[in-house]
Amino acid sequence: MTGGRHGALSAAFIVLILELSLSSCATRPNSVRLATSWTELGNAYAELGKWDKAGEAWASALALDPGQGIAGYNLVRSLTEAGSYVEAVAAADTVLARDPKNASTMAVKAYALHKAGRDTEALKVYERVVELNGGDTVSRFNHAVLLEAAGRKAEALEEYLGLLGEKKDDTAASLRAGIVLGGLGRSEEALPYLERYLETAPDSVEGLRILAVTREGVGLYMKAMEAWEKLLTKAPNDATAWFRLARLRLSVAGDSKGGLDALRKAIEAGYSDATAAHALLDTPAIVAADDAAAILAPLLKETDPTQ
Repeated sequence: MTGGRHGALSAAFIVLILELSLSSCATRPNSVRLATSWTELGNAYAELGKWDKAGEAWASALALDPGQGIAGYNLVRSLTEAGSYVEAVAAADTVLARDPKNASTMAVKAYALHKAGRDTEALKVYERVVELNGGDTVSRFNHAVLLEAAGRKAEALEEYLGLLGEKKDDTAASLRAGIVLGGLGRSEEALPYLERYLETAPDSVEGLRILAVTREGVGLYMKAMEAWEKLLTKAPNDATAWFRLARLRLSVAGDSKGGLDALRKAIEAGYSDATAAHALLDTPAIVAADDAAAILAPLLKETDPTQ
């Protein structure tokens, strides 16, 4: 199927390139048709992941016909994907000067500003996107994400909770609400949102990690171990998860066999946080302390400046 698809794209390239070559001296009446061909060529390159060539094609389309809205949007998107955020914002401004209510281009501009670390500007742009899109749920969610990135967590939480009030099974809003609540020191309140998220996304490693850390933070150690264990069925080489599980087994559950086994797997997976390793060995309630020290010895030796 892949070969057939690429074959079809190759055929499209031949047709488009021939048309563009034959029309290189075209007059103004043909410029719109040529611009459309450049746009289609850019789209074909984008399907193959060739964003640089796609961007060049879309730029050519806009040079011929500034009204090629989809080419403008795609050019801004391709520059953003390439990490050229200053150029992406400039390209967006060119499109928006002609079409000031182009919410799609405005949204990509906001994203480029966010990626460039200019969250205050991104928020100002995206507030207009929300207005133009009539306050739809997608725009409101993205607005909340930008509020969160700008450090305005209380406002972001209010937006997430508002979305959940309208649609209780909004998984993305549940996850973000849980994360923000945890960041605000309201971990117990965060748990129901994280658990609701995992009901619909049970394989989410990120969700399981946040749930495990949050449960551990409020003293639900057995449930935290359950979350770490489930995460490790999805990500068996996660060194940090193995260490966190080992720490709970050795210092809370009194499970020397299970704890030492998890600790070995953490080291085998490349665990390298010597500070956390020292803290584990200094824990008063740890079981099998000597065996744990032996397992951690290579890590501690590597990071000991006196060795």
